Amino acid sequence: MVSSVGITDTIKSLSDLQTRCNLRQAEDERFFSEWIEDLPQLNQQEQAGVTRIKQRYDYHRVDGLLLEGTINLLVVSPLLELAGFLDPPYRIRSPYGIALEIEEPEETIRGFIDTLVVQEKLWIFVVESKRNSIPVLAALPQLLAYMLTTPQTDKPVFGMATNGDEFIFLKLTLSDTPQYDVSRIFSLFPRRHELAEVLQILKRLGQAALK
Repeated sequence: MVSSVGITDTIKSLSDLQTRCNLRQAEDERFFSEWIEDLPQLNQQEQAGVTRIKQRYDYHRVDGLLLEGTINLLVVSPLLELAGFLDPPYRIRSPYGIALEIEEPEETIRGFIDTLVVQEKLWIFVVESKRNSIPVLAALPQLLAYMLTTPQTDKPVFGMATNGDEFIFLKLTLSDTPQYDVSRIFSLFPRRHELAEVLQILKRLGQAALK
């Protein structure tokens, strides 16, 4: 298990993870099939909930970026409720927040990653900033670093990261040579958004976390 003390000071890139944590991206295409296969169908209530989240998102997003605090309120909390994670048998804890710095050519973007852990095996990351929208891929090294702090287990650990506009899913196996892979990015911004697919995958990973 990797120590979480000062981890954002030392992990800035995927190369850092390879060097310090021996983490490698999986080469097997079947390694992370959970975001593609055996996805549960959404019922009418869940479909209506997805539509409601999108409507609220559009209403507030038209005034500008969803910044610190609003992403959880408008998108993440309702999504977790639709996925059933607020009810038995799921348990949720909020271990800590993570300070985040992304080095860009023009400036250093400072933000915050809010974390939730569902059933000890599914991490929910909300990437926030006071002034900028931070791409979830830019925060990927820090997200994986904190997933590596999960107590050693022979079961895979999953993650979902969002900045309010886009979502990405992660899978990590903890072993002497830990491996990871990621899904494609899903977007809430277009009219033909992909939030229904996000909910399907979230429910699928929630089922996996119970095993």
